[in-house]
Amino acid sequence: MKRHTLIITLLLTGVFLCSFSILYYGLTKMQEARYAQEETEDNQKWTEEQGREEPQSAAHMTQTAPPEETKTPTEEETETPAAEETEKQPVRVDEVRTQRLSPQCIQVCWNSDFDANVEEYIVKRRPFSNGEPAGDWEALTVVKSGAGEYIAEDHLPSAVPVQYEYRVDVKTADDHMYEPKEGKAVLASNVMVCIDPGHFAGKNAAYSIDSFGYAEGDFTLEIALCLRDILKETYGIDSYMTRESGSIILDGYRDQELDSGHISLRGMYAASRQSNLFVSIHTNANNDQANGYDTWEQPTAINKTLVFLNQTAMESAEALKTANAIGVNLSRASYELGLSTVGEFRTVTEPSQLRQWTDGYNDSLNEMGTVVYRLNDGQDYYGVLRGAASEGIPGMIIEHGLHTIPEVRKTAGEGLAQVWARADAYGIAYGFGFMKDLTMEEEYENEQ
Repeated sequence: MKRHTLIITLLLTGVFLCSFSILYYGLTKMQEARYAQEETEDNQKWTEEQGREEPQSAAHMTQTAPPEETKTPTEEETETPAAEETEKQPVRVDEVRTQRLSPQCIQVCWNSDFDANVEEYIVKRRPFSNGEPAGDWEALTVVKSGAGEYIAEDHLPSAVPVQYEYRVDVKTADDHMYEPKEGKAVLASNVMVCIDPGHFAGKNAAYSIDSFGYAEGDFTLEIALCLRDILKETYGIDSYMTRESGSIILDGYRDQELDSGHISLRGMYAASRQSNLFVSIHTNANNDQANGYDTWEQPTAINKTLVFLNQTAMESAEALKTANAIGVNLSRASYELGLSTVGEFRTVTEPSQLRQWTDGYNDSLNEMGTVVYRLNDGQDYYGVLRGAASEGIPGMIIEHGLHTIPEVRKTAGEGLAQVWARADAYGIAYGFGFMKDLTMEEEYENEQ
């Protein structure tokens, strides 16, 4: 019985395993068939998509690509390329020279460098005052090209001191090839100053241990040359000098011979070009052993600026203004450089305020400088001032400072001439009404 039951159990188990195997095999085949179908469908779909998106060959693109869109050129694109344009040559007159011919005539000169490119030159001017333009440009004259060296004259209605800027503009011969540029402006005036560098080379040389190689006759020439250049370049004021080298010769008299018996010729020389002003450049000295110090070892406390006027200048409002401004700015400069203990200057507005020079005042300590006069028998004491007065020309001697002070002699070799000359030039410009303020704007330092 038990054996029969076991056989039946084994048969049922075999049947079950066979049925399960058949079922599993069938399911597996069905799944494989479904996967195969899906793969086939996906491959077909991918192939269709690739057929639509497959890139063409370069040759094919060349043959089948549609023509590029026609672009309408812009205005900028239709212009002639820069490389093909003809660049215009600029034409500008930079070299303009001016000269005061008389109190009522200023000459303007320029050269012919641009004659081949220019049809006309236009000379223009505008008023100038206090270091800046004071009006509009106006055309004075038109000059045709082809004359070579060009000279134009500006005839003024009066001899009243005036200051102008001048320039020369151009009208070009071919506007397609040349581009006219505004000319360079230069300053000019109808003022003329005669500058007299005091003495001659080597005169009043210091002989102390610390002389620093100083000689008044040499240093006055250095100041005068600086003054001449500054007057012209900065203020448009013309000037000329009684000497431009170590020696001076007037009417055949030379150096010591001139100064010993014919010194008035220096001042008279100012009449040769109708000068508005005669200026004699000097440095001062003291009496021997003044204030108990050796002559060449005087302290800075003695230093002061003195401006001597001749009798013609004493009656001139312009000369008084000039003397005041020169004195104010020289005093300030010397003080700022440590060459004096007093930086102020006593100004005057009328002849009655002028101080008469004395030895005591000259050698006094810690005293302001001022405008002074010195007479002898009713005439100007100094020959150079007498000479200018004899020609009716306002004249002055500028005693810038005392060279018997060691610090002054030392600083003379370190650029002092430039500093003092700028003060002189500003004072002259102020005196003739070209500058508004009595005191110049200046930072003082040695110009070495």
